[in-house]
Amino acid sequence: MKRHSRVLIVIAFGIVCLTALGLAMTTVPALKYRVRGLLQRVGILPPPLPIYEEPIAPPDRVTARRLVVATLHDALARNDYEQAAMLNATLSQEAFQRAYRTLKAWETVRNSRTSLVPYAVSPFHRFWNGKDTAADLFPHLLIASYYLDPENKALWVQTLDDEREICGALSCRIELESGKVVEEDLDTRLFGTSEYAKDGLLAIAERFGPGPWFDRMSEGINAILGAASVETQAGLIPSNGTEANGELLQVLARLYWATGNERYLQMAERIGEAYLFEMFPNNQGLPADYWDFEAQGPLREDERFRPLAESATKAQPFRLTDHGGEIVPGLTELYFVERMQNRPQADRYQEPLKQFLDRILVTGRTDEGLWYNSVDVDTLEPFDDNLADTWGYILNGFQTFDLAEGTDRYATEIERAMRAAATKHSINWEEGRQDGYADAIESMLYLLPWFDIPECRYWVDDEIEVLFLKQRSDGFVEGWYLDGNFVRTALLYAHYKTQGLGLYPWREGVRVGAALDGENDTLYVHLAAQEDWQGRLRFDTPRHRIIWNLPVEYPRVNGLSEWYVVEPESIYLVTDLDTGEVNAHSGQELVEGLPVYLDGSHDNVLRLTVTQK
Repeated sequence: MKRHSRVLIVIAFGIVCLTALGLAMTTVPALKYRVRGLLQRVGILPPPLPIYEEPIAPPDRVTARRLVVATLHDALARNDYEQAAMLNATLSQEAFQRAYRTLKAWETVRNSRTSLVPYAVSPFHRFWNGKDTAADLFPHLLIASYYLDPENKALWVQTLDDEREICGALSCRIELESGKVVEEDLDTRLFGTSEYAKDGLLAIAERFGPGPWFDRMSEGINAILGAASVETQAGLIPSNGTEANGELLQVLARLYWATGNERYLQMAERIGEAYLFEMFPNNQGLPADYWDFEAQGPLREDERFRPLAESATKAQPFRLTDHGGEIVPGLTELYFVERMQNRPQADRYQEPLKQFLDRILVTGRTDEGLWYNSVDVDTLEPFDDNLADTWGYILNGFQTFDLAEGTDRYATEIERAMRAAATKHSINWEEGRQDGYADAIESMLYLLPWFDIPECRYWVDDEIEVLFLKQRSDGFVEGWYLDGNFVRTALLYAHYKTQGLGLYPWREGVRVGAALDGENDTLYVHLAAQEDWQGRLRFDTPRHRIIWNLPVEYPRVNGLSEWYVVEPESIYLVTDLDTGEVNAHSGQELVEGLPVYLDGSHDNVLRLTVTQK
């Protein structure tokens, strides 16, 4: 027999075996998972995602870090802010270092030809897409480079340019090895662009203000508005999906504040009215995943483009995770605009929005005050009874509504949920994946500036160790796009521990921490180095006003909480606690940075207090 004939027989036999195996897998579930695992191990099928998954650290763990946290909170209870600042410096240093290690790990898998990063480090996932890689990974690597690796930040800005050149105005999926764009339907590209704008580009703009990321966000949003084709009583809107519409409301509201462009507000109002006056009254006061605005009924995700008569009429679950839950902060950000600018729509929106918020308070919640992932709209029973890790994103909306109204109507419920979260230790947020911990901790960090609850502060300091212990020694966390959210939360936490202060340039062997004596409005700062360091200690600004033109601060998803901020025109007294020397500086000088030199040969320490004159 000729050799090529034998090869064909072997191939044919293999095909028959795989076909038989496939049939068996469809009928025997246990065999299905064993075979899939075998094929993944030998490289025939892509590996499961996430690629790496470290176990959840136990709640009774004994670690040196826990001793630092306990000592920190003992110092705060004694009003020893100087010691608290020193311990915060240790905690912030760890957080910055972990973010830096993840940044450098992902640098090793950048595509050399396009500068884009892949969806995952596996060779089976060498692609870039809008809703995941662009939205959750790339932006936080760029942010980390600005803080921690400024020498290489131009590389990540180049990623932004390369993505734009390949995709055009709307985000797209790119096969990195070939550089080819994978064809996607318009709805997929619109959704990917909304994710990219809200989760990614908005996060960069919240920190750095105008820049190429802001231009890219505006371009993408303008393209979405131009493609709006879903008919509602209020006019055309871009999507019949609640996640996309909730995201767009948040981006449109902030773009309107920053630019004053009425087009952004007009679209936000159309989306808001489609929910407040069409969907909610026809869906028991709650949003559906997808909605037929013509027939006024829910659609299944896989049938959302079909007429209602051809699709299931059973209501879909109301999702309280970051997917369906996006609509809560979205609607309240719109309301914040209307009320703060004394627009007539505020009175029109007030009551239906309040009814929606009140409805959420009694829907899909545990007795403690947290939410389930989703509930069935018809029965109001849990559809997915795992706890929603994005509980704070929902509460952002309640606090935003109160700030717009000048009331504390929802304060008790917000505090109840915060205290409930603070009782959860080493639990299965999002099936134990690190992103669930990142979102749950971020939820608390968003609310702490308004609700300074000691046990909640302790929970953040203690529970973030569970997140940190998910990181591998090589810097990767789970080896896929959600590693970006690890970086995001590590940086949020680090800035909490420094009260917004930053080192320029940052170095791994230099640490800074701060603690605020709120009663005396005095900031205690601790700066130390294990190596010679010369640079600047920079202070934060009221970014809500400077970047967005907001009249007051409110908690925002993908924002960076403001802790201690300086007003550029004010005067501040900076006291060296070792020498007693007092110097006056303008806020602008503090923003530009205090020049500092530390001799690392003796772990040199600089201890300061800062007060407004």
